[in-house]
Amino acid sequence: MKLSNKKRRIIAILVIIGVLGAGWFARKQRLDKAATGSRLHREITPEMVMRVEKGDLQKTISASGYLSPQQIKELYFSISGRVKNDYLDAGKRVKKGEVLVELEKTRQELEYIRAKKAYDLAVINGSEREIKEAELTLRLAKENLEATTLTAPFDGIITRDLVDVGDYVGINEQNAVGTIMADGPYEIDVEISESECHLVKIGQEVRITVEAVPERTFLGRVKEIALQAKNNNGIVTLPVKIILNEETELLKPEFSADLEIIVEEVKDQVLVPVAAIINNRGQEQVIKVVNNRPVPTPVKTGLNNGFSVVILEGVEPGDEILINAHPFANNAGTGSSPGARPGPGSRPGIMIRGR
Repeated sequence: MKLSNKKRRIIAILVIIGVLGAGWFARKQRLDKAATGSRLHREITPEMVMRVEKGDLQKTISASGYLSPQQIKELYFSISGRVKNDYLDAGKRVKKGEVLVELEKTRQELEYIRAKKAYDLAVINGSEREIKEAELTLRLAKENLEATTLTAPFDGIITRDLVDVGDYVGINEQNAVGTIMADGPYEIDVEISESECHLVKIGQEVRITVEAVPERTFLGRVKEIALQAKNNNGIVTLPVKIILNEETELLKPEFSADLEIIVEEVKDQVLVPVAAIINNRGQEQVIKVVNNRPVPTPVKTGLNNGFSVVILEGVEPGDEILINAHPFANNAGTGSSPGARPGPGSRPGIMIRGR
């Protein structure tokens, strides 16, 4: 059967396309081989090489917050009256139960004496109901008398003195006569992202730097972890309370602080930079330098803090490796297969470890 001229032209075109495709593929293979050979013979300079050593590694979570005392309280009376004695003084250290302010109490003393006398008479001559009423009246009179004296609710420092002798004061917080701040190390409330909060445990060590004291690093620990997370416009965080290990006059309430919570730590382990790790089709490797030539070496990695990574198997202290293995990645066979297209923004076969 004879082929039509049209079919002959189609067959000829397909043959030409096949020949051109085969030629392009062969040329690409030669270019890839030449490129690999070029990388294999690439010069390795001393600054590209490091000697593997052991060291300590910490994985941390960063956070920030503000210093606050463990307790702070406005001082106010539950009854109104005129100030008789004022022992408040800003900056003064006081003990729990120490007298801070006294009001005039003549009226309260008189009411207490009358209530005590009425109670004593009721006990002798009154009915059970009269005794109970007298007892309650006496109790209220005693409370009012005691309320004329304001004492420190806990050990601390007076931070504000708002009254003087002769001033008339009212009741509740709107008529506060002063403020007391608890003794003890400061605390810092921070928010940890939901993706990292599972790493935080009570008692973990925390490094703290304060902008107002840049030359010092303070230590603290995780004191409390909230039972419920917070959702702020779709951003979920978990409140965590940090407490400093020390007291110092260098620190003041509301100073800003940056923190690093140490969530994992290893000591005396083989460490390399994350840039020294490449991924060859799922197998992690470093590039050893042997006789000034790159030698791909499989490794097993451990803890990674985003800067350095622990090597569990594959290299030993004293081995020399490339600090940045990625320029030599094709030597390790990390390139993709011929004709494959890497994804957007990626390099074929290379995965940089770390965050």
